Amino acid sequence: MFKRVIILGVLSLVLIALVLFRNHTIAPVNNPGTNSNDSSEYITVEYKINKIEGKQYYGKSEDGTGIIFSTQSIESDGDIQVDDVVICYFEKGNFGKGLVKVKKKK
Repeated sequence: MFKRVIILGVLSLVLIALVLFRNHTIAPVNNPGTNSNDSSEYITVEYKINKIEGKQYYGKSEDGTGIIFSTQSIESDGDIQVDDVVICYFEKGNFGKGLVKVKKKK
């Protein structure tokens, strides 16, 4: 009986942790625009570029998470330099699966 209570408690803690982690993700924003990709909902995250090596850009968000992306993801008028802030767009349903686009913050 005591083992069952412990197992139930551990499973409950895991469930609570998963729910809190899921709710901790950044809220999606709706960005309507001319591009068909712009009409769906995205999760956006701001990163400050801290290193550029060739065509690879390295950035860090305020919460300490990092990102690496290449020039093919960038949709921006100006060149991105070190210390610039960029907005990275992820599909709402595939936050961890891949980057949709990157824009330089104005």
